Amino acid sequence: MHTYIVLLRGINVSGKNLVKMDALKQALLLHEFTKVSTYIQSGNIVVQTPLDKTAAQKQFEAVLLNQFQVNVPVFILLLSDLENAVANNPFPATAESNKVFFTFLDTVPDVALVAKLQTIDFGNEVFHVQNKILYFYVPNGMGKSKMNNNFFEKKLNVTATGRNLNTILKLIALTTAID
Repeated sequence: MHTYIVLLRGINVSGKNLVKMDALKQALLLHEFTKVSTYIQSGNIVVQTPLDKTAAQKQFEAVLLNQFQVNVPVFILLLSDLENAVANNPFPATAESNKVFFTFLDTVPDVALVAKLQTIDFGNEVFHVQNKILYFYVPNGMGKSKMNNNFFEKKLNVTATGRNLNTILKLIALTTAID
């Protein structure tokens, strides 16, 4: 049995791709997933399944499409992925955890695109790319920031989904609790 953290890109945002987490949980329980836990309404799920990562992703995508008519990127991660992301967080522990973001990328971005992005003046906002994770810190909050998933996807030619440090830590705790 495998335990996965599933992050959905663009669920329940601005009235689009609406999926009630309770309904998703019930649908998943009928399709080879067990011990399903969700956290807030933005597509954070912890599941157990006998399926490998690739099969779990395909099954998850099928449930979303067939049950909810939603087609969004699905990121399947392991507990170790989240723990390593936290361990490699380049920002100081004093940075406000709701302003530190972990953005998971579908591929390692092209070095030239990262270099080009580094030439942009973001003021006091900063980002770091480490393999398939982009970390960014927005000390004044997301409301006025240029930095967000759409921005990074466009500039780096990747698909991404991000969560703040608080959410990452909660997902680690949820995963540990169901193992």
